[in-house]
Amino acid sequence: MAAASEGEEDDVGEGALKLLGEEGESTPDLLTLFRIKEQISQQLMEYNTTVNAGEEGIPDQAIDEKIMESSIEVLEREMDEMEISYRNKTLALQRIQVADALRNKLMDEDEDSKFIRDTTKHIIMLSTAILQSEQQSRELEEKLNEVKRSRIALKRAGECKLAQIRDIKRKRKAELENMKVGEILEKVHGDLQKKIKITTIVQNVFQVVKPHAPLIKFPDRKSTPKPKMQDPLQSRVPPLHASSAQISAGGGPPSHQHISFSGRTQGTPDTVELVRTLPQKYRRKPLSSEEMEYIQRGGPE
Repeated sequence: MAAASEGEEDDVGEGALKLLGEEGESTPDLLTLFRIKEQISQQLMEYNTTVNAGEEGIPDQAIDEKIMESSIEVLEREMDEMEISYRNKTLALQRIQVADALRNKLMDEDEDSKFIRDTTKHIIMLSTAILQSEQQSRELEEKLNEVKRSRIALKRAGECKLAQIRDIKRKRKAELENMKVGEILEKVHGDLQKKIKITTIVQNVFQVVKPHAPLIKFPDRKSTPKPKMQDPLQSRVPPLHASSAQISAGGGPPSHQHISFSGRTQGTPDTVELVRTLPQKYRRKPLSSEEMEYIQRGGPE
């Protein structure tokens, strides 16, 4: 490769010298220029071939390096596995040797064998206790898991109920919003009329049950002497329907006007006449059919 490159450089140098010599002497010929162009293109082709050959060699080297790295990793893994296997086998052999030595020692009836036997029993007892503790802990863990599952189930049920309550509230709110104002007012008006009717019936019933004010005002016995039994009964009653003009014209209270009752038994006033003279607001109002039904029913439904 080096010799070829040196030869090419000599050819290029000779062509350049010829070109310079010809240029120094006279203008170069077209054939000479064409020949130099062909030489340069051939040299470029050779250079490209050399470069491509070098690039093709590089991937082969990379592949070889990757293969070597992978083989090294495999060998290291095998070495680790062999070391682990050797250690395990060594430990197993040591255990076998120790067990054989203990078995031989237990065959001897001495204090060491007794101590070894007691230690072995204690180890077995501790192992049994450990197993029982593990079993109890496993049972407790299972119970705890059951409690957790039940709590999760209750939580999910509570969430479902809350979701249902929210849906019901949302539906009621939508119904109230969709309800027309006229329907609401009509419903409120009906309730108000019903309550007014009930209140009126209750008022009428209490007016019937309430005792009336005394219709006769008796004179003061201290200032007026007691009338004799043979004399006709004269009673002083206030004309409740008298107007203020009559009171002012009479110059005195209406209670001093005398009313004589003739043609009646002695000592009994004429109640019918007194009732007729009462104003309309003091008279007893007849009961309506609704009030009679209310009284017979014993109260509201």
